[in-house]
This record gives sequence, structure tokens and C-alpha cells, in this order.
Amino acid sequence: MSASLRVAGFAVMAALLAMTLRAAHERAGAAAAIAAGLMLAVAAVEKLAPAAGMLEELSRKAGVGKDTAGLLIRLVGMAYLTEFSFQICRDAGEEGIGAKAALCGKALILLETLPLLREIGEMALSLAP
Repeated sequence: MSASLRVAGFAVMAALLAMTLRAAHERAGAAAAIAAGLMLAVAAVEKLAPAAGMLEELSRKAGVGKDTAGLLIRLVGMAYLTEFSFQICRDAGEEGIGAKAALCGKALILLETLPLLREIGEMALSLAP
């Protein structure tokens, strides 16, 4: 609970600082918002690291291949990174660039899933009479 309170407090304080700076100087406010976002992202990654290990352990116990578990972890990471880059661009006032980064991220996620989709399709075809 204390970690979530620290994160919430930091986010509110950073938002107030960015808003105050933005009123005086647009670029300084954007820079403060981006810096705060990066700090929050680093904190989130540090907290999520044990979850990746737990997911690998669960997949091993369930008999899921290590490649599949690794793929899932990569896909989640790519989704978070894509969303984060979009939010950073939006904070900087470049929503158009952020939207294009989000589109590219989605395309890359699709490309990463193609081998898994092929494997599922082959498995389904092998079950057909």
C-alpha cells in the first residue's frame, strides 16, 4: 500500500509542477511531464520484474513451452512500451507522432505473434479429420 501511495503522491506532485511550469514556459512543463513519466516507468518496470519470473514458473508447471512464455512476456512489454511512448509524445504536444508510434507498436506486436498463430493453425489442422 505504501508503494502505491508514494507513486500516487509523486504523480500528483509532478502533474502540479508540470502544470505550473507549463503556464510560465510550455517547453519546461512538457520536459517536467516527460521526466516524471520516465521516472514512473522505471519504477513500474522494477515492480514488474518479479512478475516475469512468476509467469515463467507458472508456464513451466503448466507444461507450456519456454518460447511461448517468453513470447507472452515480450508482447506485454511491447504493449506497455508502445503505450508509454504514445503518452510521452502526447505530453510533449506531439500526439500525431505518438499515434503513429502506437500504430507501429501494434504492427510489431502482430508480427511477433505470427509464429504462434501459425503453430495454433497447424495444431488445429492436425486435429481435423
